[in-house]
Amino acid sequence: MTQKMKTVCIGRLLIDMPEDARIELTRPSVDGFDIGTFEESSEAFQARLADREAQIRAMPDRSGGTRNMELARDVKTDSGLIGKIFVHGRTVTEGTRARGLELERYRYEGIDVEALVHADGVSIDLAANNYFPDLIENLPKLVSQLVANPGNRVPAESGYCVDRAYIRDPLRADQGEQIMMFARLPSNPDVEFMLILAAGNAPGEQGLLERTRDLPSWLSVIDRWRVSTLRATRRTIGSMDGEEFVERVVEKNDAVVYSFMWEAPGTEDDVFDPHISFSMSTGKGNHVAVPSSLSQGAALGLWDRILSSIRIRPTALPGSSPAEPPTLPIGTYASAGDTCPQSGWWLCSDGGAGAGVCGGQRQFLKKGQRIPQALLLPPPTLWQRLRGLQPSFESSIPTVWTLADKRSSVRLPPPRGLAPAAPGPEAGAIPASALPMASAEAPIGSVARTGAACPASGWWRCENSHALDGTRWFAAGSLLPAATFRAQFHGRAAGHPELIHRRSAWQLVRHADAGGADQVLAVRPVDPGHPVSGRSDANPAGAVPVDAADPGNKGGPDSGRRDGGNGPLSS
Repeated sequence: MTQKMKTVCIGRLLIDMPEDARIELTRPSVDGFDIGTFEESSEAFQARLADREAQIRAMPDRSGGTRNMELARDVKTDSGLIGKIFVHGRTVTEGTRARGLELERYRYEGIDVEALVHADGVSIDLAANNYFPDLIENLPKLVSQLVANPGNRVPAESGYCVDRAYIRDPLRADQGEQIMMFARLPSNPDVEFMLILAAGNAPGEQGLLERTRDLPSWLSVIDRWRVSTLRATRRTIGSMDGEEFVERVVEKNDAVVYSFMWEAPGTEDDVFDPHISFSMSTGKGNHVAVPSSLSQGAALGLWDRILSSIRIRPTALPGSSPAEPPTLPIGTYASAGDTCPQSGWWLCSDGGAGAGVCGGQRQFLKKGQRIPQALLLPPPTLWQRLRGLQPSFESSIPTVWTLADKRSSVRLPPPRGLAPAAPGPEAGAIPASALPMASAEAPIGSVARTGAACPASGWWRCENSHALDGTRWFAAGSLLPAATFRAQFHGRAAGHPELIHRRSAWQLVRHADAGGADQVLAVRPVDPGHPVSGRSDANPAGAVPVDAADPGNKGGPDSGRRDGGNGPLSS
C-alpha cells in the first residue's frame, strides 16, 4: 500500500499519500474569501462570466433601483489570469439602541464582492458576502497573487496551495488561511483520511490528550471494554510539536475499527506554524460500521508512514539553483515491508526486556531497500546455553523502525599509533561472539576498562572525549587497550607531538561479529606534523554512529556532535 506514494501540497504543507488515494481539497478560505476551483474551457468561462455580470446588473439595489452593480473591474495578472471583479449588493442596517440611560444610533454596511478568473483550463471563483466596504481592495490584491496550477504540481515558490491553484506570498497570519483535505483508498474503501489546516488562530485551551482523557468515563460500564487506547502521547513530526491519540473500538455489531488522531496547536502569528488536525479512520461503511480491512499492525504502519511524512513545503528563491530533495526528519517512522524512505541508522521498536535483535537494535538501512522484519532473540534457557543454541522468533505485527541518524560515510583506514587490543588468555578458544546468544549476554551500553577481556565482539567507543581512538572494533576475549592521546613536551621542537597511552573505559555501541581489528570508526589519522586534540564523530557506513539512539548514550539525538547538523563529519 505504501510502496508507491505521491506527494500532495495542501496549504503550506506536503504530505505523502498512497498513489491510488482519491484526494479532495475543499473549503479553502483566505482573508475571508471562499475559493472554488474547477476545470473549464476558456469559451465556457467567458459565457459564464457574461451571464454572471448580466445577472448581477439585473438585481435591484436596496432601494429598488438599478444601481446594484457598484463596480465591474477587468482582471489581467502577470500569471496569465483573466476575468472580472464584481462589487454589488450593498446592505445597510441602521437604527437606535439603548446604551445605559442614553439612546445610541448605529449603522452597519456590508457589500458582496466576488472575482471570476481563468487560466490554463482552470477557473477560480472567489467570493465574500457582507464584506466590509472599506476592505474591498483586499480582493484585487489577492487575485494578483493567484497562479493557476492545473496539474497540482508542488510549487517551487513560497505560497499557499489550494486545488488546481496556489496563492503567492506574502500572506499574513491574520488573513486566516484555512483548507481541508479528504482522502479515500479504492483498495480499502473503509479507510478515510481528513486533514484540517488553519493559520492565524490562537491555540485552544485544551489539547487533544486533555480532551480525550476522560472519554471512557462517559461510556457505560458495558461499553468501556469495547474501547482500547493504543497510544496517547506527545509526538513531534519534524519541527511540529503535537499530540497523538489512537484507539481500537469494538462496535455493537462486533466490527473492530481503529481511530487515529494527531493535532498540533500552532501559533497565532505564524503562517508556517498553523493549527493542524490529521485523522485516519477504518471501518467506515454506509451508515454502519464494517470490520476494518486493515489489521492493527497494518493500520499502525500506514498511519505512521503517512503522518511522519507531513512537513513544511520547502521553497526556492527565483533564480536560485534547485534545492536538493528534502530529507525526512529524525523520528520518522517506517514499518517492515515498506521501502526505506531515507538512508541512515534506524532504531527498532522491538526487543528489550532481555530480548535482543539479530543484527542489533540499531541498523543501517539504505534508501530504496525493503525494511526488514526484526528477528528477536529471547534469553536462552540453561539447557540452550549449554548446547550453544539461541532461540529466535518474529512478531506477527510488522516491526516499526524509527529514523535515529541520517549520517553515513566510508570507513576510515586504521591510523598509526593506536594501542592494539592484546590477544586474550584463551586465544585458541572459540570466542564468545561466535555463540548465537552473545548479543543477549552483553547488552548495548556495557562498559569495560583497559586490560579487561572484551565481553562481546563489536564496536566500542572510548569514554575519554580527548582520545584519538573514537570508536573501534574489538573481538570478544581480547584485552581492551589503553586510549591514545597527543601530548606536547616542553623543550621539544614545535610541531612534533608525542603520543601517550593511558587507561580508559570503553562502551559497547553495536554488536558486530566480523568487524575486523583493522577497522576504526570516528578517529583522526595520527600525523606527527599536525598536532590536534579531540576526535571526530564521523560515521562510516556499515558502522554504528555515536549518538543518543544507542542505549548507552543519554545526550540526545545529536549528543557529541561538533557540526550541528546531520551530514557526515570530516576527519
